[in-house]
Amino acid sequence: MATASGVEDEENLRAKIRENFTNCSICLKDFEDPKVLPCLHTYCKRCLASYIPGNTPGSKFLCPVCRKETMLPEEGVEGFLRNYFIDSLQDTVLTPTRKKKCDACAIDGDDVEAVSKCLNCSEYLCSPCAKSHIRFKMSVNHKIYTLDQLHSGEHHQEVQEFQRVFCPEHKEEPIRYFCLKCQIPICRDCKVLTHDEHKCTSLDTAIETVKPKLASMLEKLVDKISVQENDLTILQAVLRDHETNTSCVMKDISDHSRHLQQQIQQQEKKLLQEVQQVSEAHKKNITLYLESCEVTTSTMKSTSDLVCSILSRGSPAEILILQQQVGHRLQELLLPSGGGDIPQHLSLQLQTNSDVDREMDKGTGLGTIQQDRQDIQGISSREPSCVTRKAQIKNKPHLVSQFDSNCINPFSLTTCAKPQQGYLVVDYDNNKVCRFSSDGQLLLQQSKAGSRSLDRPFGVAVLPDGTIVVSEYDNNKLNFMSRDLNITKEVAMEGPEGLHVTNSNTILVAQPNLKQVSIVNIHGATVGTIKHSGFRWPWYVTVLNNGSIVVSDNKAKAVFIMSPTGSLLHTYTGSGQNQLCTPRGVCVDQYDDIMIADYNTNKIHIISIDGEFVQLLATGNDGLQKPLGLTINHDGDLTVSQHGGMVKVFRYMGSD
Repeated sequence: MATASGVEDEENLRAKIRENFTNCSICLKDFEDPKVLPCLHTYCKRCLASYIPGNTPGSKFLCPVCRKETMLPEEGVEGFLRNYFIDSLQDTVLTPTRKKKCDACAIDGDDVEAVSKCLNCSEYLCSPCAKSHIRFKMSVNHKIYTLDQLHSGEHHQEVQEFQRVFCPEHKEEPIRYFCLKCQIPICRDCKVLTHDEHKCTSLDTAIETVKPKLASMLEKLVDKISVQENDLTILQAVLRDHETNTSCVMKDISDHSRHLQQQIQQQEKKLLQEVQQVSEAHKKNITLYLESCEVTTSTMKSTSDLVCSILSRGSPAEILILQQQVGHRLQELLLPSGGGDIPQHLSLQLQTNSDVDREMDKGTGLGTIQQDRQDIQGISSREPSCVTRKAQIKNKPHLVSQFDSNCINPFSLTTCAKPQQGYLVVDYDNNKVCRFSSDGQLLLQQSKAGSRSLDRPFGVAVLPDGTIVVSEYDNNKLNFMSRDLNITKEVAMEGPEGLHVTNSNTILVAQPNLKQVSIVNIHGATVGTIKHSGFRWPWYVTVLNNGSIVVSDNKAKAVFIMSPTGSLLHTYTGSGQNQLCTPRGVCVDQYDDIMIADYNTNKIHIISIDGEFVQLLATGNDGLQKPLGLTINHDGDLTVSQHGGMVKVFRYMGSD
């Protein structure tokens, strides 16, 4: 008798089967003549025939569910295996919506609904035919059950024992044996005709070997599903964090913008009030002086007119009588005016803050977005943050590690997409690309691009999907490679050298022969160029977080900082003892510190986004010799490739 737990397990199994095997994904009805594809998805034979375009043997089509590419067999849809498992499920677990027809009545052309099935004959029978079936001597012992009995699950084991699977080659012959050499089930005719000399065994014996193998593989798949589900959980958390972080940063931008607008409006109001107060006070002084001048002038004019009249019309006696009084009045008016100096001309003008103006012109007046990229493993437990800390550079770097790449001229190197994948280094002289672990173990190297050899590989960069891009100077190629360093695509390009992948997934390519930097999309098409009259041999290139482009020019002995549209913002040449001599690799850390390798002086300069010298990161005293390529690794440390092959990792952030 079945236990309660057993019944519950059976029901759970039935629920899973109904969920995954109920009907065809194309017609959405019960399976009819079910055919299974190599990806294990099953469809009605008729549905597949109508779905596959052309039905040309050897043509390829995509599975409607998983999109896996599948080739149509030589026999067409008929060449796909019949899914007898679905047939069995329809008899025992599923409740088909299509009614089964009596196979015996169908011989006479009658369409009668079946109510039973003979397990021995695999025939569906109506009630009268079922009774007649067991009356015949040859079928008296056949197992006949009603469809309701079969669907109850009580006779599932018997159904499996009697289930006949027919040979795809010999349609009327059931599968009886398993060929050990060919590892396929075969019928009696197959055994005689094509497997006569092969060792065969029974199906029951073969299943004892095959089933454990499949079970072991299934167990590994279950483990992988667990890992995949964990990755999904992590990615979902990363997406939530990303959305939260994005909203937070956008809110910060809006809040900061409103704050600045308020500050500007307050400053505007204050400056306007100040101008108005100064202007009104000065205007009042001028007005008072003007009124005083007008009164004085009027008095002088009236006195002058009166004295003129006395002198011209008065008799001697009249003039002499008034001469003393007139004289005193004229003397008063001839005295210096007591109103003070005439007010000076007042000119007002707005004196702006040059630092603010520069920031606004560069598009950084509101701030910049700092990007902190981290490996997503374990990130789900990290709270999103909207705060970006300021960089603190050590006075003296710490040499964390070093290894010999055995490359003569490792002009460029870069970190791979994930920390565990280590570094990629190109060897210009030995014509190869190498992958090293983070501790310097050689993992992989490639000297071929398909059937040909690499010729003077110079630059290397990695796209977000893990695709590796390598510039090949002498062959005039931009090569796209898989993670295992096999060529997937090559693009013709004149003399490409330094490479850098931007945050917008474009590739910057330095082309010193053309004195330009080209902007290339992920498909290899050039979508823009950056040129400047100061370029003489633009060799290496990188990008600031605000999109500005940093170009190292060997012959100009300078580093140019350009706007994203190609306008020159700043030029750095160094000065005095820190004059640039032979600038090579450049890179930018998350705080927009620009690192420059100066080959002949054995120095690494740090400059600001304004092209101002900050300090030396490392020199010959720190063991630096002939630096070439630069990159920031996943720990935030500076990794340097040197002429001769040595690769060194310097920790330059944090307190001393």
